[in-house]
Amino acid sequence: MKFDMAVVPKRMKDAEGFFRVVEGRHSVRKYEEYEIPDEDIRRMFEAARLAPSASNIQPWRFIVVREMETKKLLARPSPQTFIADANAIVVVLGEAKGYCCSPLTWSTRDPIIATEHLVLAATALGYGACWIAMYESRPEDWLAEVRETLKIPEGTHIICLVALGAPAGAPKFTPKKSVQEITFSEEYGNPLMR
Repeated sequence: MKFDMAVVPKRMKDAEGFFRVVEGRHSVRKYEEYEIPDEDIRRMFEAARLAPSASNIQPWRFIVVREMETKKLLARPSPQTFIADANAIVVVLGEAKGYCCSPLTWSTRDPIIATEHLVLAATALGYGACWIAMYESRPEDWLAEVRETLKIPEGTHIICLVALGAPAGAPKFTPKKSVQEITFSEEYGNPLMR
């Protein structure tokens, strides 16, 4: 059977631009005081909404928090208190409905894909972002207060937070493993590339 090259998408004119965005993404933990324009926020969520999801359910929901008191609440039981200084915090949610099987699994995994789209869009627009997880380990009373404050409905789960803002200072890049360390051919341990 011959493969039809007509159905393969053509290489993007600026594919290198995409890779520059990916390489430029890093976790930003210090922010300048700045109000992110609504148009930039909208563009970030345009990218997030285009993420793939199981059965195209699109279980992600996002709450953008800019009010200082609410940002302090979100930062309170966390070692990542810097998030209160972000220009905005995105609360990433997953709705556990509409799936045929394992709704909790897909309603938590799919929003993470959308979150990465959001973070890459923020990077492309010149903003810094930091993805914050560990919500299962937070105190129950704090989770209840956050749910009540943000009016999060039953059956919708907090997946993670994303601190967003104008970066203060030069970025700190952390070393990443090489492609050779993380990819294999046909079986684990068999190098894909030499």
